[in-house]
Amino acid sequence: MKLGISTRAFMRYGDDRYNKIKEYGFDYADVPFEGELNGLTEEQYIESALHEKALADAAGVTINQVHGPWIHPPKDSTPEERRTRAEVMKRSLRATAAVGCENWVIHPVMPYGSKNEPDAEEFWRINLEFFRDLLPYAKERGITICYENMPFPALRISPPDETLRFVREINDDNFKLCLDTGHSNILGVSPADAVRMAGKDLRVLHVHDNSKYKDDHLFPFFGKIDWKEFYAALKEVGFDGVFSLEIVLSSKLSPEASDVMLSTLPVLVAEIMGEDYCK
Repeated sequence: MKLGISTRAFMRYGDDRYNKIKEYGFDYADVPFEGELNGLTEEQYIESALHEKALADAAGVTINQVHGPWIHPPKDSTPEERRTRAEVMKRSLRATAAVGCENWVIHPVMPYGSKNEPDAEEFWRINLEFFRDLLPYAKERGITICYENMPFPALRISPPDETLRFVREINDDNFKLCLDTGHSNILGVSPADAVRMAGKDLRVLHVHDNSKYKDDHLFPFFGKIDWKEFYAALKEVGFDGVFSLEIVLSSKLSPEASDVMLSTLPVLVAEIMGEDYCK
């Protein structure tokens, strides 16, 4: 299976980050194009994305998925705010197309925030309207929107089965599921069961562990997820995408300690995949 990882854990290495990703056995990268304006012109924003691609290409790493804009606390409560969010997302989609990536991960819009949902039907309607409007923009650029399950118990769309129900209501080849293993674990759903539910609607992965109580983004085997069962489920459904880690390192770690931690990743992945692992 193809191996990937988020660049977030490697940003401390600056422009050497993709060389480090390659060094530790990963050929694919998950890159955030958050899309916020941050004072950048369109030209500057696209130049920044192309710089990211140039670094990846030089290291022999492929950008296989982009994480789109995410703000917390969410700012999606009014139609005006949602229109702004849509424009920010479109900018991220343009950058995704510019680097030749076909998978764009995004969270639901959250009109009531992440800790409250007084009207589940309205939440659902707003998301259907929002993403049905955005989908043609992605399709024109050859991009699949990968809708991510959430770690927020207050939102009824958060569990993988509900996120998947939303994906299937959209019912489009360019709108699929991003399964986040840690988020699934927090909601009490085995990531292996979520894989089996999703089947061919599973497009990309965010792979990380936790204790079920907090979205820690731990290394595999440092939390409660059954990784052997998860990998068995991926094989059962014929998942042919990238096994993409989304782990986080403490900013308190020294560069030397970070190197030691990251060097364990190939060993952990090999433990998950057994004889299928090939660095």
